[in-house]
Amino acid sequence: MSGSYNEQKRLREKADSLFHLGHSITSTWLNEARQPAYLSQEQWYTKLALKDIAEVAAADCIIVDLDGTSTSGGRYVEWGFAVGRFNMLKCMVGGDQSGVFCQLADKKYPSWDELLKEFASEYPVPR
Repeated sequence: MSGSYNEQKRLREKADSLFHLGHSITSTWLNEARQPAYLSQEQWYTKLALKDIAEVAAADCIIVDLDGTSTSGGRYVEWGFAVGRFNMLKCMVGGDQSGVFCQLADKKYPSWDELLKEFASEYPVPR
């Protein structure tokens, strides 16, 4: 799951909903720890960026939340990385989905309610 860091609390709730449907969530940024004192800001950002890209690489699906203002541009970098993967389901939810690279989404949802409803019926996870 990718989105604005400012929307972390709201998106944790969405990740919990997906988890309760049986999906694994690789987005550790949703529960990000604080920067350790021994790392400079540059080192910390480098580690966060590499971790986030590795988590996208490990996923079968990316859901990009377009609500809220992007503070780092990370969701767009993650989206760009994901669109180069042909074996990954690419979804967008909320926000303005009219941009040129938004057209590369496999699925677009106007709201989380619609995404969660479809994931419950169309992408069930065997238990």
